[in-house]
Amino acid sequence: MGHLLIIVAAISFSRLCRLAWDGELGFLAIGLLALAAVALSIGRKRIDMQLRRFVDILAKVGFTAVGGVALLRHPIPCPPDAIAGCEALPVYQTITVYIDKVDVPVETFLMFAGLAMAVKLVGVLSSAFAWHLLLVGQGVRFPFWQKILTSFLIGRFIGTFLPSTIGLDGYTLYEAGRYSNQWPRVITAKGLEKFIGVTGLFLGMIVTLPFGFSVIENVMADLGKPEAASTMAAAILTVAGGVSSVVVLGLVKPGLLVWAFGLVEVFPPAAIRGKLNQFTTAVSAYEGKVGLLMLALANKFVTHFTTAVVYFFTALAIGVTTAEFWPVVFGSTIQILATLLSPTIAGEGAREAFQALLLKDQLGGVAPAVLSGALGFIAAEAATLWGGAFLWTRVPGWRPRFCEVDGKQVDYAWIPEDDAGGFDADALAAVRKEHTKKADQ
Repeated sequence: MGHLLIIVAAISFSRLCRLAWDGELGFLAIGLLALAAVALSIGRKRIDMQLRRFVDILAKVGFTAVGGVALLRHPIPCPPDAIAGCEALPVYQTITVYIDKVDVPVETFLMFAGLAMAVKLVGVLSSAFAWHLLLVGQGVRFPFWQKILTSFLIGRFIGTFLPSTIGLDGYTLYEAGRYSNQWPRVITAKGLEKFIGVTGLFLGMIVTLPFGFSVIENVMADLGKPEAASTMAAAILTVAGGVSSVVVLGLVKPGLLVWAFGLVEVFPPAAIRGKLNQFTTAVSAYEGKVGLLMLALANKFVTHFTTAVVYFFTALAIGVTTAEFWPVVFGSTIQILATLLSPTIAGEGAREAFQALLLKDQLGGVAPAVLSGALGFIAAEAATLWGGAFLWTRVPGWRPRFCEVDGKQVDYAWIPEDDAGGFDADALAAVRKEHTKKADQ
């Protein structure tokens, strides 16, 4: 049975390889990846140890290689004024074509591209530190550099080829639960991280909106409704400010938030009530740790703000000397939100489309906007894609240098010595489902 499942995984992955080469990373590719992962996860447990180790190495090699191919060959829609025939070209070819049209010294391009990568790395470190803080708030402590950051980089590597933040969230949650054996705690930390993360992004919108109002004016003018610019800005401020206020209030006074929700719980739809209940349950677990939560929120703000700043530097890298810092950063915060909500692989296509819609006037046309968006993605991945190398460190005997739960070192007794540490998506889904059931009761 194990050998048959390995064959199923190999066939599914082979088909995925072809789709990656053709740049067709849609829902079929995600389904094939899920099928391959599940078949491999179950099948490897039913074969002998020597063959299992060979299969694990082969799987890591294949995922690393195909991931790189998928990244470079994913198509980017090209605007008519830049590409003859308006063909959708792979990432690497799109950048090559556009770069030929950019009249900028190589040193200038490399300098600003390097700054973009450095800024993104700061954001990644901030995000990883926020996750570290939320785990500490649950009494679970790992070494930051050896465990938290490396798992974060592995998660970003995996997430490059999956929609939204599924890969990053899934892998960091998996490792924290695997090595601490405190699944309810780490799931609570991850749930709160999502709320804080979105709040950090909304805070970025609020801070930059007054300086980037021209972006809204230009977009509404293009839509033929220039008079609606103020209304649109007010709507953005209301949504972003409302969400941020609720989350910050919950972080500071969770009891007050629970009381307030209790008064109005009959009004919101069931889906919204469920989200509010999840949030209040997660926050209540951090009662009395306001300083820690505020620091985590500050780090998430830095994460999203620096990501938006990346696109300003990529605009400078391609010679857009007229790019203004605040409008580009504000427009990019909206683009980031749209990318997070997009079902496309790593937001590809959606990122460039929204960048063109929002910032073509600031960046001198559709072509520079598309190129700055594509380069922003490449710069971000270049700063973290090498995290795939840490995937190779997760050998059967690898353990965090320490893992303290409530101040006591754990013994990892629940992890079989012959287990290679594969990412068991089924097991993780089952644990999260059980936790959600308990939280709803």
